[in-house]
Amino acid sequence: MLSLFMASVGFVGSPVLADAQKPRMLKPCAQCHEVEANQIRGRLEAKSRKAKTMKVFVGNGAWLVNFDENTKVDGAKSITKIPADHEVLVDFVQKGNILMATAVSSKQPATIPPAWILDVKEMEKLAAMGPEKGNYELFDARPGKLFLAGHIQGAVSNYDGQFDKNIGKLPQDKDKLLIFYCGGPT
Repeated sequence: MLSLFMASVGFVGSPVLADAQKPRMLKPCAQCHEVEANQIRGRLEAKSRKAKTMKVFVGNGAWLVNFDENTKVDGAKSITKIPADHEVLVDFVQKGNILMATAVSSKQPATIPPAWILDVKEMEKLAAMGPEKGNYELFDARPGKLFLAGHIQGAVSNYDGQFDKNIGKLPQDKDKLLIFYCGGPT
C-alpha cells in the first residue's frame, strides 16, 4: 500500500511543494495568457481513460485533475485524443481534495497566412544576396539561451516573449522585409 501511495505522490510532483504554492501556469504561457483562480494552463503530460485523470505539467510540479463525461472539450474530439506535451487550459472545480475538470481547451496551432511564410528555397535565395541586397533583416524569436547555443548567421536575437522590450532592435527603414524564425509554428 505504501508503494502505491508513493507512486501516486510522484505522479503529481514533489510532495514537498504544497498545491497552494504550486504554480497554475507554465512560464512560457504567461507571455500571452493569464489564468483565473479556477484554471490551470500547462502541458498535458499524461492521461488515463480508465482512471479518468490527467496530469498537467506547469514547470515546478504538475496537477492531477479528474474528468468525466460532463467535462467539455474544445479543440479535440476528447481528452484522450489530445497529444502528450500539448498545451491545455483546464477549468476546474474543487471537490474536497479532488480537482474536477469542467472544461479542457486544447491549444490549436497558429494559423499563419501562406503569403507570410518563406520556404527554405526563398530563404536560401535571400541569404545568398545578403541582408543589404535582399533588403531584409533576420530575427531569431527564440529565447536568448537558444540563440546563444546556435542561430542563423546574421540573425539578431529578439525573443518573442520580450518583444516589447526589444522593439528598438527593429530597423527604422519600414521598407525592409522583416523575417522572424523560431522553433516552429505554435
